[in-house]
Amino acid sequence: MTVLADTSVWIEYLRRGKGSKSARLDDLLVAGEVLVCGPVVTELLAGAKSPDRRRLWLLLTGLPWADLGPVQWQSVGETAARLRERGHTVALTDVEIAVAAVDSSARLWTRDSDFKRVRSVLPTLQFFDP
Repeated sequence: MTVLADTSVWIEYLRRGKGSKSARLDDLLVAGEVLVCGPVVTELLAGAKSPDRRRLWLLLTGLPWADLGPVQWQSVGETAARLRERGHTVALTDVEIAVAAVDSSARLWTRDSDFKRVRSVLPTLQFFDP
C-alpha cells in the first residue's frame, strides 16, 4: 500500500512526532510506503521556519514523488470545474494533491474535510485511515 500524506498530517507529525495521531507516519516511512507531491512539499516549505527548510527539503526529496504531468493537470482543471459547477469551492492545491494520489494509486491520508468534496467528483480517490 502506498500513502500520500497531506500537509495536515505532515504538520502534525513534524510538530508533535510520536505523541500525535500522525505517529503512524513513522512506520509508513520505514516501510517505504509514503510518497509526496509538489503541492504538499511547497506548502510545508512555505510554512517552515528558515533554519528548518533545508533539513525538511532533504527529508522530502528522499521520498518517492507523485509527479503531475500534462494529463494530470488536465484532470486537476476538470475536477476543479466539476466542483465549481456543484457550488463547491476547494483550493486548487487540494485538487492537485487528490489527483496526484489517484494517479499514483495511493491512498490519501488527510485531516482536511475538503477532500470529501473532491471525492464527490473524483470517486477514485481513496483515503487512508490509520
